[in-house]
This record gives sequence, C-alpha cells and structure tokens, in this order.
Amino acid sequence: MYYTAFFVVLAVATVWKIHQLRRRPENRPLRWLTLCTGCAAMSMAMPGATESMDGVLGTGAAKLMLNALTLGMTYSLMVFFLCSADDGPATRRRVRAEGAVLLGVLGFLALDALTAPGHAVLHSTFEDADMTVPQVAAFYLCVGLYMLHTLAVAGRRTHRYARRSSGPEAIGLWITTGGIAGLFVSTGWRAGFVAVRIWGVAVPRWLTLGTGILLAVGYPVFVLGVTWPGARSRIAAGRLWFRHRRTYRQLEPLWRLLSSAYPDTVLPDARRGRRTVHRRYARRVVECRDGLVRISPRLRSGGPAPECLTTADLAARLRQAAEAARGGGQAEPRPGTPLAVSPGGDDREAEVQHLVALSLALRALPEGA
Repeated sequence: MYYTAFFVVLAVATVWKIHQLRRRPENRPLRWLTLCTGCAAMSMAMPGATESMDGVLGTGAAKLMLNALTLGMTYSLMVFFLCSADDGPATRRRVRAEGAVLLGVLGFLALDALTAPGHAVLHSTFEDADMTVPQVAAFYLCVGLYMLHTLAVAGRRTHRYARRSSGPEAIGLWITTGGIAGLFVSTGWRAGFVAVRIWGVAVPRWLTLGTGILLAVGYPVFVLGVTWPGARSRIAAGRLWFRHRRTYRQLEPLWRLLSSAYPDTVLPDARRGRRTVHRRYARRVVECRDGLVRISPRLRSGGPAPECLTTADLAARLRQAAEAARGGGQAEPRPGTPLAVSPGGDDREAEVQHLVALSLALRALPEGA
C-alpha cells in the first residue's frame, strides 16, 4: 500500500512536470527536475516489472535498470541545483563532465555484473550478497560512492538555498534538505557495510534494517520537498476553483432573475467550448452587477433607498422590480447606480459576497413573495 501510494504521487508529479515543461521547454532546471521525478517514478515501478523485464532481456536486466534509474535520479537532482544557481558555460561544462562520469559508472556496473562468477551480482540483493567476491563488492561500493557524490553536491546546494530563503519556498527546500540528508546517511552506512563485509565480517541485521528504513523514509521526504512548490500551487489553485464554482452556483437565483428582466446584460461568448470555471464565475459576477445597475432606478423609486433595507427586504423589492421590468413598465428616467459596492469602495471580494448574500436571500423567499 505504501509503495502504491508513493508511486501514484510520483506519477502525478511527473505528469505535472511534463505538462509544465511543454509550456516552458527552454527552462533547463525544470527539464532536469522532470527527469529526476521521472526516474524516481520508474524506479518505484520496477519491482512489479522485474519478471517481465528479465524474461525479455535476460536475468538481471531489471536490477541493472533499477540501479541506472536510481543513479539517474540523483544525477538529475544534482544537475537541477547546479543549473538553478547558474546556467552559464561553466555550469554546462560541468554538467557534461558529470554526465560522462555517470555513463562511465553505468558502463562499469554493467561490465562488472556480467563478468561476476556465477552472475553473483545479478542473482543477489544487498542483504544477502557475498561481498567477499570482488565483483559483488565493487558493484555495490560503486553505486554507493556515486550516490554519495551526487547527494553531497545536491545537499550542499539545497541547504544553502534553504538558509537564504524564507516563507513557503524555504519549507520545500528544508524538506528536500532533510530527505537528501536521510538518503545520504543511509547510503553512507550501506557503503560502510560493504567495506566491512569485504573481510567477511557480518553486519547485524538490525543495522541493515535500520538503514533500509531510513532509506524508505528519506525517499518520500525528498520527493515531497522537490514537488512541494508545485503541490502547494495546485492546492491553492484547487481551493480557488472550488470557491469560484460554489460562488457561481450561489449566484444562480440572482442571475436568473436579472437576466430574465434584462436579457441584453448577458455577455456574448464566442468561446463557449473553452469556457472554464473561472471564466464562468467572472462572467456571472459581471452580469449580476450590470443587471443590478440596470434595475437600480426601479428600486430607488417609490420606497426606502436600497441601502436602508435588509438583505431579505431588498431581495423582495428586487423580485417585484424584475416582474415590473418583464411586464414592460418604464423605469425612472435616472441613471443606474451600482448596488453591490463594498464599504471601502474597492474590494472586489466584498462586492461578490454582497451579490451572494442577495442571491441566497432570493432563494429563501417563498414563492409569490
């Protein structure tokens, strides 16, 4: 369940990063961050595809692919922070050099695994591998040392940016720093275990399990930190979407009343097929406000000023005025005035809440009132 939920989060984050990259293909840091989350997502999916991949490509192919994805993830993360600080010629030369190192490491791992006696690397896991076999120890030690290198570079950069940042941005950076620290410590301990086991010394099982738990915790924390800015913006956008959708529906009674009295206040829409919730919300607010301006002369004649009425009384007067307007009666020859005006005179949200209160009061009126 844990891995499934984590994979879903990673997959969604990767899809969102790809969407952002399609809109900004020239953004190099975003390109590397997308590759980082993509490698992380595919590495999480590898355990379920081990048998299929080994059956097609041969025994051990899934293990080599898993390690390649893990190293590619840490490499992409390191390059992301390098490019975020400076994307000049010097940084690009270092990125190419680091890429050559990664290719060399991957080539060495493949050669080492394929030449190990009895395929000792491909048929083992870290917990049960025989580290006294030189190829086995070299494989796991090479993976650990390369990850330590990339995590150290990325961790230093992340910590530096976190100390210089403040507010919501700093939260994501500190979370990423904590996740990278967990991955670095667990990777360092595992590299130490390899060095000890080379001499045939057994490592207590609880230590191995402890590093595994730290790795399992550091992984999602790191991913959470990397995806924090995007997740935070999506949450804020989701809240705004639901608020606009709710307000749009709450304005329905007021809009129907005013648009039936003054159909010409309904704005033409040449892009109906592409209308979003935010666009519909904005249109409805404008149409309700314009309708109130049109009907305001009727409300200001023959009774107390609208400003002196309660919301319920104003709603009843508004219904009567709309019925008179639909009946063809003539309005007072005076210009219309806005009715949904905030006390400060410049608060759009307060005006919308005034419209919502009036619409809800209309809905609460009994039929024929």
